[in-house]
Amino acid sequence: MVRELPRGTVTFLFSDIEGSTDLSRRHGAAYGDLRAEHRRLLRDSFDAHGGREVDVEGDAFFAVFERALDAVSGAVAAQLGLAAADVVRVRMGLHTTEPHLHADGYVGVGVSRAARICAAAHGGQIVMSQATAGVIEDHELSGIRVRDLGDHYLKDIPRPQRLFQIDAEGLSSEFPPLGTRAAAGSIATLLFIDLVGWRRVMQELGDDGASAAARAYHRIVVEAARANEGSLVESAADQTMCLFSSAKHAITAAWEIRSTLESSDWITGASKPEFAGAIHSGRLAGHRAGQLGTPALRVMQLCATAEPGQVLVSHSTQALLEGEVLDKLELRDLGERELPGQAPNRVYELAAD
Repeated sequence: MVRELPRGTVTFLFSDIEGSTDLSRRHGAAYGDLRAEHRRLLRDSFDAHGGREVDVEGDAFFAVFERALDAVSGAVAAQLGLAAADVVRVRMGLHTTEPHLHADGYVGVGVSRAARICAAAHGGQIVMSQATAGVIEDHELSGIRVRDLGDHYLKDIPRPQRLFQIDAEGLSSEFPPLGTRAAAGSIATLLFIDLVGWRRVMQELGDDGASAAARAYHRIVVEAARANEGSLVESAADQTMCLFSSAKHAITAAWEIRSTLESSDWITGASKPEFAGAIHSGRLAGHRAGQLGTPALRVMQLCATAEPGQVLVSHSTQALLEGEVLDKLELRDLGERELPGQAPNRVYELAAD
């Protein structure tokens, strides 16, 4: 295999089927036929543009191109073919790099970077690195344009990465925010939690007992946030704030945290305080705690209006969730609600379907 793969500067293309678990559940054994047809379409498109198959595993596909222009053209052709066949929705990520070629195939950070870019995309979307965008920017690609998506943090890559979207005639061009940890100026979703009745907990447990309970509570929040690709950005006793690049991940994490706090024995010696939470999406001033800007203020104001046991969701977050499948959850319209310093805005409650 090593002799057949190109060396030097190459462009990697990773792809993955969006919502594969749900598709498998709905189609059963027939999902195997859908996946096989998806692979055939990818192979035909990539082969026609000089791409070479590196690896195929489950719903993921890994190809390499000697020229970045061919990789972009192959990706667009594949997405057009998938859209026409209405088979599955596939996310794609491209990155141009100089990898090491080992006996087992390509190795190096460039491989991981391309895979991370793919993982951040949505079904039907083609996202590429700044390296790939830099190679193709001086070339004329008929019916194709490049959209700057700004800086994003990819998993296990410490510095923010400039990412770009490929828009092509015949393909969708509007997608939710990337599934990344947002950098300054990006749109992200905040989850704010306040435990109702914490003063009573402190009176019943004392300072040491309340401190131990707070640590247990924070641990539950952190674990749920990390499991849903989010992070804790602020905590103070009964209050926590988490940051998510995906509104759906924030919704899932909020429900998991509420359920765990209600069902587990995380506090002893006092009755449990009740959960109150809020979720709001907006453009961040920065990615570090204390630099989140207006969205942080608004999510706290929204949480202050929540009743014990409620998770309130802002209209901006609900808009990002249009078309998303929330499994066993739903957003119930509570009508307009007025918050301090804001015009009346529609608010939703997260509930079990």
